[in-house]
Formats: sequence, structure tokens, C-alpha cells
Amino acid sequence: MLGGAEEIGANSCYLNLDGTGVIIDAGLHPRDRTLKAFPSIEALEGRSSDILLVTHAHADHLGALPYVMRRLPHIRPIMTHATRDISHVTLHNGARLLRSDISDDVPKEWLEFYDRNVIEQLRYAFEAVRYDEPLTFRGYKGQSDVTATFHWAGHILGSAGIGLASNGFSILHTGDVQFENQTVIPKATFPRHHVDVLITEATNGSVESMPSIAEESKRLAAYINSVSERNGSILIPCFALGKMQEILVLLYGLMRKGSIPNLPIHSGGMGVKLNKIYDQYCYSDPMRRPGFEVSDVPQEPIHRNDLLNGSYMKTPSIVLASSGMLHAGTISYNLARQWMMKPKFGIAFIGYQHPTTPGFELLNSKLKTPFDLAGTRASRSCSIERFRFSAHASREGLISLAHDMRPSTVVIIHGEPDSCDDVALEIRERLPGIRIIIPRLGVPYSIGPD
Repeated sequence: MLGGAEEIGANSCYLNLDGTGVIIDAGLHPRDRTLKAFPSIEALEGRSSDILLVTHAHADHLGALPYVMRRLPHIRPIMTHATRDISHVTLHNGARLLRSDISDDVPKEWLEFYDRNVIEQLRYAFEAVRYDEPLTFRGYKGQSDVTATFHWAGHILGSAGIGLASNGFSILHTGDVQFENQTVIPKATFPRHHVDVLITEATNGSVESMPSIAEESKRLAAYINSVSERNGSILIPCFALGKMQEILVLLYGLMRKGSIPNLPIHSGGMGVKLNKIYDQYCYSDPMRRPGFEVSDVPQEPIHRNDLLNGSYMKTPSIVLASSGMLHAGTISYNLARQWMMKPKFGIAFIGYQHPTTPGFELLNSKLKTPFDLAGTRASRSCSIERFRFSAHASREGLISLAHDMRPSTVVIIHGEPDSCDDVALEIRERLPGIRIIIPRLGVPYSIGPD
């Protein structure tokens, strides 16, 4: 593991398959801005590296692609068509944030490929493949062919689990996966046959049970009704990629069913650009409602230059804004600072809040009690509610996959230590005899037949 070992970080996994070097993902750490923000490419010294397969376009899986391509200029990056298109938006946004936030100990040359013009040139090197169509390649030092197949992962548009086969040996890397239908994106369609090695994420591994979208939708509707009935507006901090599209369509459905009033929906920033990419794939990629366009949901723009004077400050409305964890300086953070002072208003958190983020601090604050928010003292008067609309598989879903595939080895990644341990314990209890690895950063493991 070059990143994403026992954490959700700079996700990157290296495999040497009979001499061919395969890297799966090149993620940027979502919080760390030191040298640890990037995958540990130095661990590959003396090892072959030929192909870079990208599971999806979230920054923690794709954001370090310019860095990796600078360190390994010969690498061949491959992804789905939708991920390639989304990357044109997310890489520019990530580069802007990275340049403004990186620590001084990171060498300037590491950031050379994050220049806007260079990113525009890099995109021409990205190769796109279709789902379920095998791609065969062999590295410079490869002794046999390697076949890679991208499978629909049900996480976000373009997401894929990746199957690898070489010399009769098979691996499935789940990437970020969801085995339950979301509002826009349908569940994963992975093959359920035997593989030798299963490399699985464990994001929700420590969660006993996950609420259904239907259950959380009812709770969200009740909360929106309670806030709007007292003449308040609802702020929903959300990730621009994935969550924004899912919640927009969910709200639209609740309004059409009469579950919530027809309130103005405000959105803006990078999410609007990503809505259009979702719409471009509404027929070609799996969708819950083929042909439905996210942009058809009535939305009013958020104007960053006049953020605090929007009509939502006076008229009951719903505002969707990134970032999902209220990172300082983002639209959601600046709006939340104002929302907090309005007793009639409400904030609905719909996703995970890392303990180091302002979102976590606000979510765990008490009404009218001083607390620290991004380094300053604050107090809130508005209401807050937490909901769980996860784009990641439940622990039971992950165990079910392992049960069906009966691998000889399971490698557990992309999860906090407790999550990885809980998945490992469950697999050991249900499938005794399977070798389980919770890998450490930079430590080599043999997973072959020998």
C-alpha cells in the first residue's frame, strides 16, 4: 500500500503481477498537507511500474494523479469514460486547494504538474475503457499478460471495481463500492465467482447496521418540514461529487410526492458542473432512472460574491453547498457561520464528519454553548440534525461479497483501524481458513500462490 492503509487517505495500491507493475488509484489525502498528502511513490524504487488504474474521481483516489505522473512519466493512466470527464473538473479544483494549503516542507517540484495548463495537457494521456470489457497489457518486464476489467461499483458516476487476472491468478479490488441502490446511482454489479485475492474497502466496517435511504428520507423530510414551518431555511453541506447529485434528486422526489413543500433549492460551485457530466451519461451508464437529468431539478444559483445576502436568508429555502465537512473558506463553512446565529434555521449533515474538521466540531456542539470552530470561539442558536446517506457498502454487504467470492486471501483497506478490524473479525468468524491482511503503509506482502 502506497496510501490508504488503515485510514481513508492518499489511497493507492501497488501490485506486481509476474513482472508487470500495476498501481490502483493515486489519491490525495483529504486532510494532510505535508509530504503524507501524496502516495509513497518512493516505496516503488527498484520495482516496475507500468499501468495506473483509477477506480473513480474522488480526490482521495484521483487527486495525486498529476504528482504520480510527474514521478512516473512513463505510467499509463486508465479509467472509465465518466471518470475521465469528471477528472477534468475535480483535478483543477483540487489543484487550486492544494496550492493554497500545502506545507512548506513539500518540494515545489512536486507541484509542477498541478499547473492549470499542465493538467489540461495531462488529460490527453488518460485512456478510457468501457465497463465489463477486458483490457490486456504486459509491462516492460512482464513475463505474462495481465487482463483488467472494470465493473460497475455503485458508488458515484464512473466508479469501478477492478478485476485483474494473470497466469490463472485472479484479484478483485473493490474500490469504493455500494451494494444498495442510491437515488441516482444503482447498486454495484460485481461478478460473484471465486477469486484468489479480494482487496476490499472497509469505510463502514465499524457500523453495526446502516439505515435505508427510505428511512433517512423520511427523517430528512420531517426535519425540513419542522424548520420551514418556523419560517427557517435548511443548509445541507455536501460533497460536490456524488452527494450533491443524489440529494438534489432525492429532494425533488420528496417535493413531487408532497412530503415536503416546494421550497427553492439553491446550489452552486463545482457541483453544478458535475451535474452536467452526470446528465451526459444518463443513458450510457447505469442509472436508477435512465434519461433523467439532474439539471432538470429546479435550482437557483448561489453567488459566492454575494453569499450572505441570498434570498435564502429571508425566505424558507434549501441550500446545498460544499464542502461536506465545512472546511474553512468554503461556501458551506461561510454560510454555516451565519446559519448558526439564526434560531429558526437548521443544518442537516448528511455525511461523515472527520474529527479534525469544522463540520465535526459544529455537529457535536451544544445549543447556545461556546465551542471551538476552525480555531475561533463560536456559539450556535440554529438546530442541527445528522442523517446517513452513505455511498459505501455496509459491513454486511462486504462480508456477503467475500462469502460469494470465497477468496484465499482478503486484503482490507480504506478504513479506520476499528473498521478494518471489525471486517476482519467478521470474515474470520464466518469464513475460517481465509488469510486476512490489514496492510501497513509501504510494507510488501506476498499474495501469490506460493
